[in-house]
Amino acid sequence: MMTITVMLFAAGISMGIAGALAWAWGVRSGQFRDLEKTKEQIFWPDLADDSGDAAGAHTEPRRPT
Repeated sequence: MMTITVMLFAAGISMGIAGALAWAWGVRSGQFRDLEKTKEQIFWPDLADDSGDAAGAHTEPRRPT
């Protein structure tokens, strides 16, 4: 019984470390910049601005009518 507990604990710690490393990679590579533009590309791909300017001024997304 103790072996299963130790294995589950090690698996949980490993998954936590993997998640922390994935988050650190995302922050370091700039994956979390301009989340509003990403949201527009996902939810309204036909209305998203294709200019590629991630540092531009924030504009409200155009919603379908």
